[in-house]
Amino acid sequence: MIFQTEIFPFDYTLAVPMFLLWAMTFIVVILLLGTKMLSKKVNLLLIVVAIFVGGIVFGGIPNLVMPIQQLIGVYVGGGSILSLIAVIIILTVLLGLSIVAGRILCGFACPLGALQELLSKVNFKSSIKSNKKTKLRIEVSSKIASITRRIFLGVIIVLALFWGILLLNAFNPLSGFSFYKTVTTFSFVIPFIGLVIISVASLFLYRPWCRFLCPFGALAALTSRLSRYKYERTEDCTECGLCEKICPTQEAAADSKKTECYYCNRCIEICPANAIKFSMDF
Repeated sequence: MIFQTEIFPFDYTLAVPMFLLWAMTFIVVILLLGTKMLSKKVNLLLIVVAIFVGGIVFGGIPNLVMPIQQLIGVYVGGGSILSLIAVIIILTVLLGLSIVAGRILCGFACPLGALQELLSKVNFKSSIKSNKKTKLRIEVSSKIASITRRIFLGVIIVLALFWGILLLNAFNPLSGFSFYKTVTTFSFVIPFIGLVIISVASLFLYRPWCRFLCPFGALAALTSRLSRYKYERTEDCTECGLCEKICPTQEAAADSKKTECYYCNRCIEICPANAIKFSMDF
């Protein structure tokens, strides 16, 4: 079966609100991080807003996977060069933002990322003691997660280029947020089921879509290695190791590139010396 590009055509009327949400979220979070005002309550508020506005109101917008989905779809379906250029520009801008400040959009703009983060709080606590009491938490090394995600991206590309199968068009869980708008459309059943599965898995695995499957995440992990703004330890660090024990993506080491840091702030909350700050790394 060949999934056609028109299964989930991009609604360009959503382009403006999508870009506004990207820009507003990026600027607001940067300011909050820089002024040390991203408290636990503010963090929770931001992800709830992302779920409600991006997920419920706009039906899965901003959709960070959409540019990749459209890029592959236009290439396979023989779309116009102008459409291809527009999608490449969008993807370039998104990856460019990850070079500036890592995975901020993944952490606070993407409604699916926000939903996973909210659900992760059930079993991934900001306390070592609380985590030890949790028996349902599954921890997977960042290396295995990264390899799995790259393999999935490779499968998507190979299926599209050699067989014309557009897997993302049939299985983009972000499209599942639109189920209530298209409840009678069968094509949205699979994305909705995927959204439900990922949501349930988020209770036991930290950000399963972001870390194991997301095509945009696979690319952003490469560009975010170059990010200029990121969390780093100050001279007040006592090397207690608590941040490394609590970090759900194993990104709290002093020499970490923070490629999988979603600014969940667990490291900030557990640090007894207040020795982690958001700063520019030259």
